[in-house]
Amino acid sequence: MTRHIHPILASYIPVAEGLAKTLGQHCEVVLHDLTDISSSIIAIYNGHVSGREVGSPVTNLALQALRTAKTSQEDYDLNYRNDTIKGKQIKSSSLYIKDETGQIIGSLCLNMDLTHIAIAQAALNDMMAFADKAEEGRAAEKFAPTVTSLMEQMIDDCLKKTGKPIALMQKEEKIQFIHLLDEVGLFLIKGAVQHVADLLDVTKYTIYNYLDKKDGR
Repeated sequence: MTRHIHPILASYIPVAEGLAKTLGQHCEVVLHDLTDISSSIIAIYNGHVSGREVGSPVTNLALQALRTAKTSQEDYDLNYRNDTIKGKQIKSSSLYIKDETGQIIGSLCLNMDLTHIAIAQAALNDMMAFADKAEEGRAAEKFAPTVTSLMEQMIDDCLKKTGKPIALMQKEEKIQFIHLLDEVGLFLIKGAVQHVADLLDVTKYTIYNYLDKKDGR
């Protein structure tokens, strides 16, 4: 016996198919005839998401939602978590279809399987995780276009730590400044000793002497 489908519901079949083709294989689109809840599904696309097919019954959650919708006169229930499909993370939406008298006769339901997206998101979050620089005591990494720019950036950072411009530094403060520069690795750069000597208006041998005092030599 051929099932009679209300013309309004029948008009939604191409809509359901179009949504499924647009949203892709991880989105199940289901059209329910709620006048026969024992075999309510009259069209389903990407049914592998829930394992259902045409002729399958309405779900228990759909029955509860339908009862609520009739009471509250809501036209839809959007973006709710659906844990009824074991092992999958499903986001569901149901849009209620009414006849000419305003009675709910069906629903168009979308069940988006987010499982693969959740796995990919976890992997991306892991890849994007940052170490806590403050806890590790690391300085911010410098990306300089030239070695001269790199030296200037490192010197500026150490000057900020001393809290005093070079012109006002006393001998002990200059020694402290040189030790800071050494700790950040500035003197590993070729020509850095002479550059700092010029800034401090001392000889490079003075710089070496200050560094030797630091090392206890």
